Amino acid sequence: MRLPCRTLALALSLFAASCGRSDAALPRQARPAASATDWAGARVRVDAPPAPPAETRKGAWVLHIGDSFVYASLQQNLGPRFHGAGTGYVVDATTSTYTTTWAGDPDLDKWLARRPSLVLVTLGANEVDMPVPEEHAGAVRQLVRRIRDAGASCAWIAPPLWKRDTGILQVIHDHCAPCLFFDSDAVLGGLHPDERQRDGIHPNERGGARWATAFWGWLEDHRDAARGNWALLPFEPRGPSRS
Repeated sequence: MRLPCRTLALALSLFAASCGRSDAALPRQARPAASATDWAGARVRVDAPPAPPAETRKGAWVLHIGDSFVYASLQQNLGPRFHGAGTGYVVDATTSTYTTTWAGDPDLDKWLARRPSLVLVTLGANEVDMPVPEEHAGAVRQLVRRIRDAGASCAWIAPPLWKRDTGILQVIHDHCAPCLFFDSDAVLGGLHPDERQRDGIHPNERGGARWATAFWGWLEDHRDAARGNWALLPFEPRGPSRS
């Protein structure tokens, strides 16, 4: 999966939508917690009356950064959904990159200066074999701090693992707040072998489509209608570490 060169895909479509809402943005009713609750967080005030639909205001756009997993039928499926919701979607992902790569990436400042409403982060796949994953905790905090300081909401999309990691996802989970953490494996139940490419690592079209669908539903559940655009609901304290 570690390709030798940087691949930059810019799917920049910052067209305006005149404050209309999309049916894709309608919040779902509160439902029983899924298996990912401890990791992915739980919606607060589940007994409160349902909030009005979240609106996507003019000028809203989403930035998606990360590694080669972004291109593994994830951005291909998320892009049309965001566009359908009247939201621009920009992808700037680089193969063979790490949390440490993005923590100090100067180009990220250029994107953040343009004030995205939401930043999606898909990183961690290249760090699954780290002998001491805690060494990258500072990079996770630094990256998230830059996104927070830009005033954007944030969701960290963990990669669906193809083997047991040495702890990098736990490190990300423990240090990525205030980003919300989406545990792909917990929600998907893992990808099946026929949902991965020939390398046995990256999702193929079928696996990527299921991954994107699961994330999109989760994202809809956690939009904050009171603040509109792509603001996300706060989470209850995160659960115990995964053993």
